[in-house]
Amino acid sequence: MGPSRFETMFNPRSVAVVGASEDAGSVGGQVFANILNAGFAGPVIPVNPHHESVRGKACAKSVSDIAEPVDLAIIATPASTVPGIIKSCGEAGIGSVIVLSAGFGEIGEQGRAVEAELKAIARKAGVRFIGPNCVGLVRPHLGLNATFLKSAAPAGRLALVSQSGALCSAIVDWAGPHHLGFSAIVSLGNSADTDFGDVVDFLAADPKTDAILLYVEGVQDSRGFISALRVAARIKPVIVLKAGRHNQSSEAAHTHTGALIGSDAVFDAALERVGAVRVHTFGELFAAAEILSSGKRAHGNRLGIVTNGGGAGVLAADRAGDVRIELPPPSSQTVETLDALLPPYWSRRNPVDILGDARPEVFKAAVTACMADKAFDGVLVMLTPQAMTAASDAARALIEAVGPSAKKPVLACWMGEASVAEARELLGEAGIPDFTLPERAVEAFSYLARHHRNRELALETPGPMSDLKAPDVQGVRMIIEQALSERRKMLSDMESKAVLRAFGVPVSTTIEATTRQKALIAAETVGFPIAMKINSPQIVHKSDAGGVRVNIMNAADVQTAFRDITEAAKAANPDADILGVTVEPMARADDARELVIGVSRDPVFGPSILFGAGGTMVEILKDSSVSLPPLNTVLANRQIDRTRVARLLQAFRDRPAVDRQAIVEVLLRVSDLACQFPQIVELDINPLFAGPDGVLAVDARIRIARPNARAGRFDHVAIVPYPGHLVREDFLSDGTPVTIRPIRPEDADSEQAFVRGLSSEARQMRFMHAVTELTPEMLARFTQIDYSREMALIALVEEDDGPAQRGVARYTINQDRESCEFAIVVSDDMQNRGLGTRLMIALMDAARDQGLRAIEGTVLAKNGGMMQLMEGLGFATRHDPDDPDVMIVERAL
Repeated sequence: MGPSRFETMFNPRSVAVVGASEDAGSVGGQVFANILNAGFAGPVIPVNPHHESVRGKACAKSVSDIAEPVDLAIIATPASTVPGIIKSCGEAGIGSVIVLSAGFGEIGEQGRAVEAELKAIARKAGVRFIGPNCVGLVRPHLGLNATFLKSAAPAGRLALVSQSGALCSAIVDWAGPHHLGFSAIVSLGNSADTDFGDVVDFLAADPKTDAILLYVEGVQDSRGFISALRVAARIKPVIVLKAGRHNQSSEAAHTHTGALIGSDAVFDAALERVGAVRVHTFGELFAAAEILSSGKRAHGNRLGIVTNGGGAGVLAADRAGDVRIELPPPSSQTVETLDALLPPYWSRRNPVDILGDARPEVFKAAVTACMADKAFDGVLVMLTPQAMTAASDAARALIEAVGPSAKKPVLACWMGEASVAEARELLGEAGIPDFTLPERAVEAFSYLARHHRNRELALETPGPMSDLKAPDVQGVRMIIEQALSERRKMLSDMESKAVLRAFGVPVSTTIEATTRQKALIAAETVGFPIAMKINSPQIVHKSDAGGVRVNIMNAADVQTAFRDITEAAKAANPDADILGVTVEPMARADDARELVIGVSRDPVFGPSILFGAGGTMVEILKDSSVSLPPLNTVLANRQIDRTRVARLLQAFRDRPAVDRQAIVEVLLRVSDLACQFPQIVELDINPLFAGPDGVLAVDARIRIARPNARAGRFDHVAIVPYPGHLVREDFLSDGTPVTIRPIRPEDADSEQAFVRGLSSEARQMRFMHAVTELTPEMLARFTQIDYSREMALIALVEEDDGPAQRGVARYTINQDRESCEFAIVVSDDMQNRGLGTRLMIALMDAARDQGLRAIEGTVLAKNGGMMQLMEGLGFATRHDPDDPDVMIVERAL
């Protein structure tokens, strides 16, 4: 993959401080002093035209006067000077910069203009920078403290990335006494150039980092944010604290969906999709930091609690219920072990109450038994200071019980202050996370459990895709374009249902009627009983305006309903254009449940999908869940299960279960619609009747807007959907038809079968080491890909029992974002038939489609067939300088 483009930023060998001085009260003076005091091993060069030397080091007048190579420049000068300094850095070959200076976008219009100039100059100069208006960067293991923080951060395995410099300062000040260590502390400031996605990408591959903490105030590049977190969270825990949880869009919602989805719900949906864990308070972030710094990982959510105080155990148990942590009873073997040690009135359940007079050896025995108990995925040990409690001795007993090789996470909660201070010091030195409150300790374990759960969910293999009919994309585009040409923001009822029907969603028939007579004709056409609704582009919520009548049974009632509906709507909305009514048959859905499915456009993450309980009380019930498209079968089912109404979809009493698969298909169709059409701002299906025999969209409304003319195919979505435009049909040299298409999560079984069917030699050539079976982690990584940063194309050949995978080619985009590294393998029975050539041509076309300029790979020198293929496709070849058995192949695109 080559070095990261941020290698010199995070692992510099030399540093220059522009604005360094002897004044410890200035930002430049403090930063320069911090770097020297932290013990950075490489050259540290002060740059200041007003000094000959700073702290005994010769001072350069400007960046261009520095005689030696510099990896990283830190700028602490007035904002107006920064663009020129960045330009000089580029000319001097300094590609990484940290801008500490304030006075940019955070101060208003004038500052935003300077920041825009800074970004433009940096881009032209080939310089990447953190900031402006930031605290800086800390890499403790390098002795690099490129900040103006007063406290030094201890070295450890935890990375913190924050948009708040004050939060960095608070955590660093808190870290030392709590034995918390960092691999990196990154203050992003205004994130004018380097954003969360860039930093998380680096930290995901950083061998010094075991877990990542993020403090987020706002996300600028949603696709980069999600893509980076998605990769990182599969490798190591990612914990996110998001500020501004109750911010709502100022724009009035035009649909039920728009009213139900707030920005915070969408942010939650984004984190759910990537597998990160969210915390909601500063205290929870500290708890997460402490447990993650221990390096322990849970393999489930079952917690065993050992306590010498019943009340403390109850508090912990209550909080466990709040955060969905299971407290299973101890096994019979554990009970038998503790019966021999404890008085007969000990709890014999979880929490394991070992009573207030428990001696240190009892603590040790109880903890040892619970650690060995397979019923528990982790153990929380609690102590309340009582008359006969030796807090420090109990801590030593716990440390001895845990030892250096404990496989389960063990947490401590020594409650109190003065009498347990020494014990806490002992626990911290031993690396056992210690908390002052039972609730914080339980929450900390819940982060480990949620990280494990998220990883397990990421490894789920979706079932086969339904055999859904292809949508009429062109028809929908014509409907929407006609409405936009008329400068309308809302589609009519008939248009909305036509769009849904074109995408395969079952809808009820709707006929528009401008007069009483036409309403009667429409009623006779669809058949009684009917529903009649007002038809007005300005009236969105028809029931609120008195514009709905249902169960109309005869012609006379049609005449009356038409008059009543139009008069009521006019009275409620005097300025509305009343176009008449719509007539539709009453939905006949036996044992149906009323649901809502919708789309709303978030300003940061783009379209989001809502599912929940529907009907006229939808905004009162607020029983709904939110996901980001694109959805697949697993994600759609998971979204349904996050609602209370999911239980109503099952059979209960005398009501049969609904056709759940039909609901899933509607979610998939709506997801596809949202991805295909950036013009759709809001979409509302309410109610969607769901019964044993299927589903029916009874009411639908769609709000539209013309998208940015320069937007790309999927620029409006945060997660790139399946690139169907890359599917191609071809023929092999012997005439065998072959389909080459991007891989899908549903291809997991065929991918596994394909690898199993390869000869040992073919597997050796592909993986360069012995592989007989893909692990669940490998299978998920190979099939659940992020199309914005990688691509995998599979070749399918039709056989007697259906299409079979016979080849796969994939690339991953390198850190430079301009080139990619590829791999390819073809089944043994398809050799010498041109399949490899066709796969590689398709892969290179896909890379060009993504704007890449070069493709490269490594091939075993003894793989003659592959080397011949590479030479035939115009690849240049050379020996790997680090391995004589490997060839490097590369080609411009």
